[in-house]
Parts: sequence; structure tokens; C-alpha cells
Amino acid sequence: MNRSLILGYGITGKSFENYLLHLGEKFDIYDKRSISKTSKSLKNKINFNQYNAIYISPGINFKKEFSEISTKNLNFVTDLDIFFKENKSFKIGITGTNGKSTLAYYLEQLLNEVSSAVALGNYGEPLLNNLSHRKKYSIIEVSSFQLEKMQNNFFDLSIITNIKRDHIDFHGSFKSYKDSKFKILREGIRNIVWNDENDLNYLAFKILDYLKPNHNLKNFKLDNLPHRLETFKEGFINDSKSTNLSSLDFALDKLCFSGILVLCGDPKKENYMRHRICGPKKILIFGNHASELNKLIEHEEKIIFKDLDSLLKYILQIKKRGLKVLFSPGHPSGDDFKNFHERGNYFKKKVNEYFS
Repeated sequence: MNRSLILGYGITGKSFENYLLHLGEKFDIYDKRSISKTSKSLKNKINFNQYNAIYISPGINFKKEFSEISTKNLNFVTDLDIFFKENKSFKIGITGTNGKSTLAYYLEQLLNEVSSAVALGNYGEPLLNNLSHRKKYSIIEVSSFQLEKMQNNFFDLSIITNIKRDHIDFHGSFKSYKDSKFKILREGIRNIVWNDENDLNYLAFKILDYLKPNHNLKNFKLDNLPHRLETFKEGFINDSKSTNLSSLDFALDKLCFSGILVLCGDPKKENYMRHRICGPKKILIFGNHASELNKLIEHEEKIIFKDLDSLLKYILQIKKRGLKVLFSPGHPSGDDFKNFHERGNYFKKKVNEYFS
């Protein structure tokens, strides 16, 4: 039987679907929540051995979800594996706990000034939607989920921005998480392990020096990544890109923050770890996970709100000139928003409504 299976029907799963439709191949899709209109959608027990290839999305934890199934004879395929084979560009791989999107954003700007480049993966467009692009450089932000599943490494330049505790709920241990990250490194190419969240601007220019040593962009001003320490209105900072506690701590330290901190998001990713926060005058928490966060976050003054509207009404009453408000959730969106883009835009929209 010449039939494939797509595991997961999120952004990557849908790119697998388009890819296989273009090839004219037959396939089924497994996803607990989403249903495809183009193929048979499976929600019950699967006979994996009937498929000649299994196209697996990054967020699928096969060992946990299908613990009774042996993976010995299963042919897993990732979007990275396909991209390595079919696209001829110079491939720059970027991973890390924090800073990878910022670095990808910086490099895309620099390389498009001196050559041609496109940002793909977690930060940019799906890989499989860009198989035929003809730009010289592909800047690929890759997660530990993707690297864990990658069959072979064919990056031409690999970068690790830093490695801190993250995704323990998925990988099971910090060691397994680190091991997944280090899969991006390989012999025979330039590997950069930066291990810092600071000076990513400097790092981007150092990489440019390596790729294009005769460039003339010494004074080129880089735009900052949206939703990362983004001051968008006087006194308000949108840091919705903060999806883990180390990213939150970085923001607090970088800003020497002593104002009002706004939190939300799902603590499952951090394995429901207790966390002490120092610096902010108050911590305001909202959303579907607020009660969980309240139990885990340690601070002298925390206030819970049912939604962002009631939280902003409270700030409207107490905010004085010079008092800053930092929205740095420190957790992924969970049941509150689709992703950090949506929640960052929602936060800015609501602030502009109340503080126009």
C-alpha cells in the first residue's frame, strides 16, 4: 500500500498536506482536534505499519502519545529533512532557548542588504511552503522539537543563542532538552555557541562578517523584533514573545524593571515550577491560567483579574506619570490566545483603547 500519514494538523501539518497534494500522493491525517477537508482524518487507533512514510509535526511527542508502538520500522519524515533535500540555498540554522527569533530577524535584514535571504521555520514562513525559493540564504529558526526528530543535519552554518531550562514537560529532563538542541551542530561547518541573550545585534554583525567579509553595513540600524521588549505607547512595553521564565527574567534584568508586571499563560511548559520574581512593584495576572500562576509565582503583591479589560481598568485608576507597565507573560499562550503574536497584538489594541 503506497499511502502516507501526517501526524499533527497545525501549521507544519498543513504544509505537509499541501506538499503531498502537489505530489499527488495519497495520505491520511491524524490530529485530535483539527479535521482536514482534503483527506481522511483519523482520531482513533492507528495501524502505523500500513504507511510507507509518516510525516511528523514538531509538537507531536510520539513516545508519550503512542507509548505502546515500537518506532523501529517506522519511516518518520520531517519538514527539515524534505527542505534539506529539495532546496539549494545556503542554510543557516538557529536554535536556543531565547533570542533565536531576534537573531533570525536581524540576519534577515542584514543579508537582504548585501544579498538575498528569507527567514523560515518557527519565526518565518513554513519550510515546505518555500521549497522552491531562489534566495541565496535560508535563515531557519528551529526548535528542540524539530531537532529531536530531524534525521540528518545538512545545515551550512549552525548557531545556538543560549540553552536554559525549557520544555521539560515535553523532553522529560533538562539533559534531553540540551541534547536535542546540540543536534544542530555538525562537523565540517562553522558552529557558533553564543550562550547569551545579550548582544544579539553584535552577533548578527559577526555572522555577516563571516558570510560577507567585505560588506559596508557597519552603521546599518537594525529594526527590533515585534513583541520583544517593544515600547509602543508611553509607559507600556509589549514583551509577548516571552514564553518562558528565563525570557521573563532576562526582560526584568535588562530593564532593571520596578513597575507593574503583567503575566498570563500556561505554566505546564515550565512543569508547574515555582518561581520567585524580584523587582516589579506589583504583579497583575489575568487569563484562563491565572489561578495556577498565582500559586506558582512568588511575590509580595499579586492581584488576579478575570480578563485583560478589568486589569487595564485597574491600571487606569492607579497609573502615575513615569510608572511603567511590562507585559512579559513568561509562559506560552495556552488557552488564552492562539500564539504570542495574537496576544501581543491584543494587548496593544486594548492598551490603546484604554489609554488613548
